Amino acid sequence: MRQHKVTIVLIILLLLLLAAGFDYLYFKNRIYPGVYLKGISLGGKTLAGLEETLEAIEFELAGPQGKIKSFALREMGIIPRAEAIFESACVPGRKNTWPLTYGERLRLKREKIFIPFSYYLEEGLFAWSWRELEKTFNLDPANAFFKVRYTGGQAEADLIPEQNGYRIHKEKFLRELQINLNNKKVPFSLTIPGDFISPEVAVSLLTERGIKGLTSSCSTRFDPLNKDRVHNIKLAAATVHNHFLAPGEIFSLNKLIGDTTPEKGYKKAPVMRGNELVPGFGGGLCQISTTLYNAALLADLEILERHNHFMTIPYIAPGRDATIVYGNKDLKFRNNKDYFILISAEVQNDSLRFSFYGVPLEERISIATKFLKTYEPPLKYEYTAELLSGEEEVIGGSPGYLVETWKYIYRDGQQLQAERISLDSYAPHAALLRRGTDRP
Repeated sequence: MRQHKVTIVLIILLLLLLAAGFDYLYFKNRIYPGVYLKGISLGGKTLAGLEETLEAIEFELAGPQGKIKSFALREMGIIPRAEAIFESACVPGRKNTWPLTYGERLRLKREKIFIPFSYYLEEGLFAWSWRELEKTFNLDPANAFFKVRYTGGQAEADLIPEQNGYRIHKEKFLRELQINLNNKKVPFSLTIPGDFISPEVAVSLLTERGIKGLTSSCSTRFDPLNKDRVHNIKLAAATVHNHFLAPGEIFSLNKLIGDTTPEKGYKKAPVMRGNELVPGFGGGLCQISTTLYNAALLADLEILERHNHFMTIPYIAPGRDATIVYGNKDLKFRNNKDYFILISAEVQNDSLRFSFYGVPLEERISIATKFLKTYEPPLKYEYTAELLSGEEEVIGGSPGYLVETWKYIYRDGQQLQAERISLDSYAPHAALLRRGTDRP
């Protein structure tokens, strides 16, 4: 019996020695359990295992409106020094010589040790990640605006509230990132620092200025393939957009936009000079003035200055156009209401729209033109060998007109007023008659 007990004890001792030997060999090049890197357990990891763990770590970044963006550390330019981290992680539990380390290891497992994060910042990768953060978290402010809808042929406007913008701060972010990475216990996560940006037009401002809804609106169409002209229209429309006109204030388009110089971003596009189209900086601005003029008419504002073109234009009826020439011809109108007018511009696809907001009119405004005379286009002759003898073709040409434009005001279906607002004359555009000939 005694010999049996001795055998059992020897077996137990042998097993303990084997376990201890296995433990010694297993953890010889591994981190002891209880060692953490920012809440990530490193217990049992070799250097290779630690490197895999570091590659898999994602840094979580939070911004406004609940947006979240995550990057792998390396994507952010945060390059871990794996060997230095591994060296630090292998120190806990090894202050005594083996096997006297067991007590230390038990305390380590129970109490946990957080080691420092060793790294360096790679500027090129960080710059790339910062651009991605700007795309994700930067937000332009959005003005309060009226969204027009049509019900039964009647236009109604719904007021859409403003939205704050947001801009993230690179310097503040770098400081907070360094604090995070140097703090042993906080996780790899951060709220992006930045500032909220207030929009220019808020609901409170519209309410304060008595702007309640749509007063008038006018749209015209353009050729979207004429890129430079479209560019000029968009640039000028953006200048007019969200312009407030106080009661009694005079609107001057030339004063607001100024000269259409290349320094302001305007490009060369066809402009009408007399009876021909020539390239000029700011080509397309007459469509701005024309559309504004009609919106002002429909809002029943007082027109102070307006000029018609020398010849008719394709995007609106004769008598309803308005040309401008900086320093010479302007479009001016007065806000004759007792409330502010907000002028809104919208350019979409192939159309330009100006909408005036204030107090919806009780009256209905209608604009009509009456053709008093028509001037047939003269013929210019050209003899050409490109056509057979006796053949003819007519190119171009458009009539001219003498036109009256009238404004009618109605309420409850009854006409209250009829006013002639302009008498305009438009020159005809000559047609070219080409005749074939054998003669040079």
